Amino acid sequence: MNLGEKYKQAWFDYKDNVERETLPSLIDDNFEFRSLTKGPPKAVESKADILERLSQIGATVKTTPEVHYSSDDILVMSVLQEWDGGKGIVMVSVIFKNNKAVQMIATKGDPWE
Repeated sequence: MNLGEKYKQAWFDYKDNVERETLPSLIDDNFEFRSLTKGPPKAVESKADILERLSQIGATVKTTPEVHYSSDDILVMSVLQEWDGGKGIVMVSVIFKNNKAVQMIATKGDPWE
């Protein structure tokens, strides 16, 4: 399993409150989550911001991830999100340096039906 695959698993385990120790250990302290479209509270969020927001989402949003590319350097995935009354899709890339996620870039939109 490469770093991208580990990160994806840890991300969804953290969101679903299955396991909450691995994801923080895979994120650099200077991590930045950048959203290219409106949605998150801020255009750029820190490690603490994203962990807090992710823990609040929990199981209220059903997620279906699809990995498009994964290595020890980068992860590219799309995530279909479904909640009561709606759905959206998020395209995400995660950049790793020294075995830690240093940047995550996301954009969101409406999925094809």
